[in-house]
Amino acid sequence: MNKERWQKINEIFHTALEHDTTTREAYLEKATAGDPDLRRHVHELLTQKVPAFLEKPAWAAAPDLAMGDSGSLVGKKIGDYRVLKEIGRGGMGVVYAAEDTQLRVIRALKALPPEFTKDPKRRQRLIREARIAAALSHPAIAAVFNLVEVGDDLCIISELVEGRTLREELRGGPIAPTHLLSTLISIAEALAAAHAHGIVHRDLKPENIIRRDDGQIKVLDFGLARPTDPSQLSLLTEGLGIEGTPAYMAPEQYTPGADIDARADIFAFGVMAWELATGEHPLGTDPASILVKMNEMIGGKTPGISLALPLPGLDRIVRRCMRGKPAERYPSAKELLDDLRALDSGPHPLPARHDSFWWWQGHQIIVSTLNASAPACVWAVRHWVGRPYGSRLFLVSLTLATISVALRLNLFFASRVHQETLIEHRARLFPAIAVLDTLLATSLLVAAAIIADDHDGIAAIFVAIAAVMLALLSLIEPATTAAAGLNRPAKTRTVLTEKSGGASR
Repeated sequence: MNKERWQKINEIFHTALEHDTTTREAYLEKATAGDPDLRRHVHELLTQKVPAFLEKPAWAAAPDLAMGDSGSLVGKKIGDYRVLKEIGRGGMGVVYAAEDTQLRVIRALKALPPEFTKDPKRRQRLIREARIAAALSHPAIAAVFNLVEVGDDLCIISELVEGRTLREELRGGPIAPTHLLSTLISIAEALAAAHAHGIVHRDLKPENIIRRDDGQIKVLDFGLARPTDPSQLSLLTEGLGIEGTPAYMAPEQYTPGADIDARADIFAFGVMAWELATGEHPLGTDPASILVKMNEMIGGKTPGISLALPLPGLDRIVRRCMRGKPAERYPSAKELLDDLRALDSGPHPLPARHDSFWWWQGHQIIVSTLNASAPACVWAVRHWVGRPYGSRLFLVSLTLATISVALRLNLFFASRVHQETLIEHRARLFPAIAVLDTLLATSLLVAAAIIADDHDGIAAIFVAIAAVMLALLSLIEPATTAAAGLNRPAKTRTVLTEKSGGASR
């Protein structure tokens, strides 16, 4: 399945989630007309039982948030607001452009149908949510200004953002590398501000993020957020089911009753960051494969993901964001933001050390120690090898070990005092280190072969040491390097995106 085909499936799938069961089939019939294979793929995503919650988005699990069929408000006056036009529909209701008749400014008015606001309990919950959203004040967050109650009508008044959603930008390909990092930093800043107030977005995705016409990023729909304070959570989540959009939900969001905190937003950020950087979903393009990987994540496993991002160091950050276990992710967007800003502070800076970085440092010391012991081993058996080859083999192994150890200790030193140069420095030195270590192991194997007839026990020890050296080089070295985010930077790609205007909500 090619990229364009998957993008079409993904777009129809997410739109279908906005329809309830009474209108979804009609939409699918129209959207996939003449393409039974397309309909089959979308249907697999909608009906797959692994996990069962993928069948419905947040508002389907919580019908009190769904949109009804109430009449249009265009031309009507709601409180101090005169409704001008409808600009969008979604799971939380209908969004209009409305004029504040007092201030003479245009706002976004999100109207929830009366049938979902008549119940006092539900109504109070929605009012609390609006107050939570209004507490957020940040340039990258669409501001909530007012809550209007007129009879059974409940409307949220917020900033009207003109621009393009990141989903619309993705239709033209990945975000240009020159704009990618600044975009991710703006999103992380919005999340950090929300998390500092104890608020979790829970439905972060490209559709909910706008790039305004002047370039400013705006994160929308914080009205669906929940506070992370457990005493408030019990009030706001009573009677609700799963919340979020399946393709961006953290594994714990699939488990009813699980504690959902800021780390769910971190997971969604990682998925979205990968998608913005590559134009593709990180779990693949095959619907069945995506579902299997999500199911593995629910069990706490982090499936292997092949990363080739256009920014050096970003793959390490994304890997941490998308780990299956919440405890292994960034605890909040503040720490994530620090690492993203570190990427922006120099040519190829190494972000703050955490996770498995110390494994890489320890690996350098262990290998250096083992390599230094190799010449000593050859020296001990030089007489058994015989003259002049014993002495020559010792000198060769001593030369190889000295250079290899010096280079590895140089990398270790750089990791301690010059982290900003480490990625490029390692990329230059490691090819030579790999050759040196391989030849050093070979010298032990040569010595073992020569003395095997008379000293088979010592020869076996030499072979074992050589095998360990080669395993450390070929298996452990790549693993610790990848975990530390020190892989050689991918070649930067230049991607041009066409800018155009549009209304967002």
